[in-house]
Amino acid sequence: MKKGSLQIPVLFITFNRPDVSKVVLNRILEVNPPKIYFFNDAPRPGNENDRIKCAEVRKLADNLPYEGVLLTRFEEKNLGCKGGESTSMTWLFENEEMGIVIEDDILPTVDFFFYCQEMLHKYRYDERIFSITGCNLINEWKSDKQDFHFTNYPSFWGWAGWQRVWKQYDVTMAGWNDPGTRELVLQYLPTKEFRELRTAEFDSLVSGENDTWDFQFAFLHHINHALAVCPSKNMIANIGINHEEAVHMIGDSPFSDLKAQEIHLPVKDNPIMIPDIDYAEKSIKKGYPYFYETPVFPEPPKPNAQQKLSMAIGKLVGKKGPLRAITNFVLGRR
Repeated sequence: MKKGSLQIPVLFITFNRPDVSKVVLNRILEVNPPKIYFFNDAPRPGNENDRIKCAEVRKLADNLPYEGVLLTRFEEKNLGCKGGESTSMTWLFENEEMGIVIEDDILPTVDFFFYCQEMLHKYRYDERIFSITGCNLINEWKSDKQDFHFTNYPSFWGWAGWQRVWKQYDVTMAGWNDPGTRELVLQYLPTKEFRELRTAEFDSLVSGENDTWDFQFAFLHHINHALAVCPSKNMIANIGINHEEAVHMIGDSPFSDLKAQEIHLPVKDNPIMIPDIDYAEKSIKKGYPYFYETPVFPEPPKPNAQQKLSMAIGKLVGKKGPLRAITNFVLGRR
């Protein structure tokens, strides 16, 4: 475990789950960041449970055993997932050059914070890198060879980034509506399944069917041909899956197996700045296996030798076959 206090500010995003929020907040306090940006969305109109739970979450900010700067933003009107989370991140990056973003159900290891700090400084001015993620969706990937890899399929369950990137973020993702941009994005994605997944996700966002903030951030990565840094070992646990107040993570999630693991710090350099397509494909296959289902109507079996001969004779003497044409000509048929 890394000793000492964190030097990077942390944004803590909350809503109506005081139980998991308390657990995650205590983990943040363990690393003693210089600033904590504490965001809480307002209750949904007419929802008494929200009113009670949001008030309990806000009380967590009272009398914290914390020596740094605590900044709070408690909304008066409910902004929802898309509006609330994107607003909170804009609040962070309007005031900070770089920062770490933690949602109320994302419980990272202590080393996660110092890994983010190390990577934020390492790639501070590298325009090829748009985010640092602590989530490895398949738990472990090539950890015997490297400490991290680059991906164009990042998860934002526990991530870090820079003001230079966030200022390009468009919550409406208007660019997806442009046919030329859409075509170029799909050309950039390496597999059919990846293209199908992103099309479904992005269409659901711009149509208003899906109320989220992260598809837009993934889109921003794609249109800039940008990469995310991903650790070789997963560093977060999502403790909100199937929570009674869960919004998206409901049901039997394929990612409920994620286990937070420690990694060695400082991390070893990885100079191969190419997206790891195998990692992306395995992640997508794990989370969305229906994109890989065997077709309902498989290809017919290949003909054997006897069938090939019969087919060849049929082509010769059939209605449009050459032997039929010669016979018709000799007999004066038309």
